[in-house]
Amino acid sequence: MPFSPLRRRELLSLVDWCRTPGGKRMWQVMGGAGGGKTRLLIEAVEQLAGEHVECGWVQHGQAVAAAEAALLRQGRVLLLVDDVDASPRQQDDLAGMLSTLARASSDQVKVVLCGREFASWWARIRAAMDPADQAVLSPAGRTQIPSALADATDQFQQFQGAVRQYARYFDRPVPSASLIGVTTAISVGELQAAAAITAYNGLTGPVELTTALRQLFTTEEAWWRTNAAEHSAITMPLPILQSAIATATLIGADNLEQAVRRLAHLPGLTSSSDKRRTELALWLHQLYAQRGGQWLDLHLPSYLADRYAALCVAAHPGLPAALANAALTI
Repeated sequence: MPFSPLRRRELLSLVDWCRTPGGKRMWQVMGGAGGGKTRLLIEAVEQLAGEHVECGWVQHGQAVAAAEAALLRQGRVLLLVDDVDASPRQQDDLAGMLSTLARASSDQVKVVLCGREFASWWARIRAAMDPADQAVLSPAGRTQIPSALADATDQFQQFQGAVRQYARYFDRPVPSASLIGVTTAISVGELQAAAAITAYNGLTGPVELTTALRQLFTTEEAWWRTNAAEHSAITMPLPILQSAIATATLIGADNLEQAVRRLAHLPGLTSSSDKRRTELALWLHQLYAQRGGQWLDLHLPSYLADRYAALCVAAHPGLPAALANAALTI
């Protein structure tokens, strides 16, 4: 998606800190789901290209290893840790990474932590740290990204610009459309999703936000069915694919065997063969990029993934209990 000019000031502050040798080693980026946090980090990395700053995205579960590898590099390194508040296990690994960096004599490695909030877990990590480590790793700055676009003019301009961008990306004519049904603030993620499906489907005239998001999900579901038929030896009905996506998004799995056991709890799969569930798990694993901390952990826009999972739970009465049992399956 195009980078929002409304985030220009936040971008410059972050990039200036990255460019400046020495100084404090950590920066925090926080904001609600769909606000554009990850997009800001991507833009910062692109701005730093060719400036002798090596940038690396830290995978979940690999924070300590990433810090140790970065300290062996010759030049300056920027480590980016997204979704830092995703899970307690992620935060324990993060605490080890920060201690490793704090005790290193070199100040060539800097780290950006990015998450929805820091209040509930950051104090716990600091309390477990050596006081000297805390002093070294006090944040050089914090970027607070507003979670939503409240101004109607900004919403209009952002939507129009995003539709043009996506139309070029999909190599389609730019449709004449305007976003309606927005009575309150809207997240950047929602707006971008509505713009993407408007350009992809060629929607014209007034485009209602909720309708646009449902069309996006319907289009994605159609792709799932096509993709599953191409990559899986077994054809799956759409309700099973929907429940499987919700399970992968909300629970995930550490390995293939655990994924197969967890899928066995889903309606329509409780009496299926291991082969059928294995094919489904392998299909889920290749469908989207994985975050890296788990074998099954779909790296999707959080706001859209949460919204889709909620729709699935509402549509399938037996799914909440099945998800609860799956989550307890080791």
